[in-house]
Amino acid sequence: MNAPAALNLDRAVRVELRDAAPAAGPLGIAQQRLMGIMLLFMLVTAVIGLRLVQICLFGGADTNSGAATAAERGEILDRNGQPLATTIKLWAIAVNPQKILGDKNALAVKLNQLMPEKSVLEYRRILFGKRKFLYLRQPAPPELAAAVHALGDPGMLLLSESHRLFPQSAMAGHVLGYSQQVENPRTRKEELTGIGVERYFDDDLKAGKSVTLSIDTRVQAALESEIAKRMTETQAVGGAGVILDVHTGEVLAMASLPDINPNAPLRDQANMSNKVTQSTYELGSTFKMLTFANALELGVLSDMSQKFDVSSPLHVGGHTIHDDEPMHRALTVPEVMTYSSNIGTAQIADQIGADRTKAFFRRLGFDQRPSIELRERGFPQFPSYWARTTVMTTAYGHGIAVTPLHLATAYAALANGGILRPATLLKLPAGAQVPGKRVISEATSAKMREFMRLVVLQGTGTNANAAGLRVGGKTGTAEKVVGRGYSKSANITVFAGAFPMDDPRYVVVTILDDAKAGKATYGFKTAGWMTAPLMRRITARVGPLLGIRPELDKDIDVSDLMALLAEKKVPGKNVLE
Repeated sequence: MNAPAALNLDRAVRVELRDAAPAAGPLGIAQQRLMGIMLLFMLVTAVIGLRLVQICLFGGADTNSGAATAAERGEILDRNGQPLATTIKLWAIAVNPQKILGDKNALAVKLNQLMPEKSVLEYRRILFGKRKFLYLRQPAPPELAAAVHALGDPGMLLLSESHRLFPQSAMAGHVLGYSQQVENPRTRKEELTGIGVERYFDDDLKAGKSVTLSIDTRVQAALESEIAKRMTETQAVGGAGVILDVHTGEVLAMASLPDINPNAPLRDQANMSNKVTQSTYELGSTFKMLTFANALELGVLSDMSQKFDVSSPLHVGGHTIHDDEPMHRALTVPEVMTYSSNIGTAQIADQIGADRTKAFFRRLGFDQRPSIELRERGFPQFPSYWARTTVMTTAYGHGIAVTPLHLATAYAALANGGILRPATLLKLPAGAQVPGKRVISEATSAKMREFMRLVVLQGTGTNANAAGLRVGGKTGTAEKVVGRGYSKSANITVFAGAFPMDDPRYVVVTILDDAKAGKATYGFKTAGWMTAPLMRRITARVGPLLGIRPELDKDIDVSDLMALLAEKKVPGKNVLE
């Protein structure tokens, strides 16, 4: 159809409609008006709908993307649903000096009265300056925001901003951490920085997903308070502890002291290192349990009545191995453990040999960073050359350095039937089957549970014996590494153990850095008097919280090992009160 023909047709249609309108009468006109209103309503609805879709998908042109992201940041919850980190709206007070309409000198006086952290002169400099935006208080309490609003000057700005709040303050500060964007001074680009769960799960949290941790705030509070109390009693410069489920690897509590407050983390820069996952230590005689487990598994220890001569120091390759409390006689296998004999343990390790010792430590993951949902993970100091002396000294925890978390997961395997599982900070579903790898047999694990309980009943760990909770474990004392050598005046004292030993559920590892001997330790500076009492206090507090009731008439049978001890202690007699 050509253009003139189309024009004629259009005119014909318009004439037809004009002629038909009067014939329709008042009812027809009303119907046409109603149709027009309906079409207009549909059009407006469509426009609004399209705009809503645009905002949802792409954000509006006036949307503050930074504020929206912060407001939507997901929560961090403990295993019982208690909030550990959340986002709240707070006021911020700012000023645009270029939009001030009132008397700037008078306004400077009023601002000084409301916010005296700046002098009147400083406020005058700001108000008469050339800047177009400057924060004056961030965040600001509601009453201050209301007072500033009452000033009535359009140059004074009140902003509603999103802030990350950690309602438990410093509790689990190293676990929770922080996350923030900072400008790299070299590249001038924004980069993500931070530590802890906030940094590790930053993408999920920014997307609005909440993270439920395995941490139990009740257990966390108990662990932190007991370590802090013991640090005060012993004047220790640092302390750490971890409690985890032996069957799932879930971390119920993790403490690193001195702590940090994630509400203001940058104030505690000197304490940023997580001593549980990041710091590595020579953990002393706690390694003897691992050496015994390896020896049992390999058949090196097949007869518990076998004796090892520890009557004199052992000289190997220019190195002398001695016992802190010499026995001057031959010891049975249980006695080597209860008396924590370095000489006897070194002889056992010598029979195991370098290749099998190294292989076992590698199966335990001692040659790699610990596995957990944190970026702050220390790399162990694993020997590169395994001489005969290396084998002997690493058997009792010298010459090899790992994190306390390494030790905790290894002890979990000793107690749980022989399965090594990675630690996790995430709450797992009830009854979850957590994959792991077998590092020792169930029979070896059963015997190691006896050895751990024996140490607390008859050995160096008697001060860890919490009544009715059947605690087992091992003490460890090592000279602190300072620079390239060892300090003769500073120790790292450790207790690693589990409870209840007849049916182990939780592993506890505690550590004190440079604790001083004094009244609280009866003048002793070894782990049996430093961290063993700390273990007792911790288990006594957290056991009931975790559903483990003290039962004085229940225990694991260690009679076969007890029968091989020449000297027996009365259980509980040496316990510190």
